[in-house]
Amino acid sequence: MGNQNVTIVGAGPSGLTLAWWLVEDGVPVTVLEREPAIPRDMRASTFHPATLDLLKASGLASTLIDRGTVVSQWQYLIHETGERAIFDMACLNKVTAHPFRLQCEQFQLTQLLADKLAKHPLCTLSFNASFQNATRHSEGVTILYRSKGEPHRLQSSWVIAADGASSQVRKSLGLAFTGHVFPKTSITLVLQHPFEEDIPNLLGVNYVWLPDQHYSLMRLRDSWRFTYSPEQGQEVETALSDAVAQSHIAKVSPRAAGTTIRNRNFYTLHQRCLQQFCHGRILFMGDAAHLNSPAGGMGMNSGIHDARSLADHLLPVLRGHNPRLLERYDRRRRTIALEEVQRLSAQNYARHRETEPEKRRIIWNELQNTVNDPQRHRAYLLDAAMIRSREREQTIE
Repeated sequence: MGNQNVTIVGAGPSGLTLAWWLVEDGVPVTVLEREPAIPRDMRASTFHPATLDLLKASGLASTLIDRGTVVSQWQYLIHETGERAIFDMACLNKVTAHPFRLQCEQFQLTQLLADKLAKHPLCTLSFNASFQNATRHSEGVTILYRSKGEPHRLQSSWVIAADGASSQVRKSLGLAFTGHVFPKTSITLVLQHPFEEDIPNLLGVNYVWLPDQHYSLMRLRDSWRFTYSPEQGQEVETALSDAVAQSHIAKVSPRAAGTTIRNRNFYTLHQRCLQQFCHGRILFMGDAAHLNSPAGGMGMNSGIHDARSLADHLLPVLRGHNPRLLERYDRRRRTIALEEVQRLSAQNYARHRETEPEKRRIIWNELQNTVNDPQRHRAYLLDAAMIRSREREQTIE
């Protein structure tokens, strides 16, 4: 490795998994995080089989499984009639060590990794460190950041931008983040209420149609995530208010409407992608590089897949291979972001939120045909579990 080192901007799931894989391989890493501590972020809560397989070797998967809820079956459900389309992930048991979705808050992973990295001699984990800008040169990058109001300068061989959707690294380079915003915002509430006692045949993950609306319910270890969309033209602040939130809950379970809302978030849904992920010695991954609808839970997972791919390409370069090897990282992960993750998550977005009766009938028939045909069922789940996108990635040269 010589005296090469890596600086990662952002201590989210992708940044910290990359940091861990690099220090495990002997690379000195500095992580700059603008927040004062690891946020207890409720944004993502689904770990897919392909991701758990990647985390297995480091012992991270088993710890997360202990902290989360294993969901081997999930469903689409019509609330009024109780009609169901159930997907059973047991059919994937020959291609993954984890034939299930794991419902677990993303901060369980980031906190676990931060604790490990804080004890690792090759890692410097700096909080309250706000990236300002970077200057690239032939042998590395000079980073300027602020910590506790004071300016700091850092020399690094490589910089990884893992600082999320509003990436300051991306902005400092003036890079275009092309794409569009989906028309509907998403509201997620966290409640500690036994919805399974109120809704027959509820599973760990449920995408549900009401007559002219939709909701989803996902079970965590000791709570449920309840997601809905605001009314047309409704302000986000109004949609998040107790009165409106409780009215949405009441449509699903009148008994749950009075339950304390433990957490609430809103998400503006973007579909965007950088034109390239590699800019000299500054490399992009995760939400800093690409965004997609959260429908289907692919965002955090694809960021972790970016981290694995980047580690696989950067480590040989650090050992002396031609840096052009990183162009393959760019080709692989941009292709997967655009043609797999964005495509599938956009399909999920449209399917979940459709309200027009005839279009719903067509979607429902398609879902029933899929779950009743073993080959189609398995093919659908290979996509949903992100196993097929990982397989496809390996074929891109």
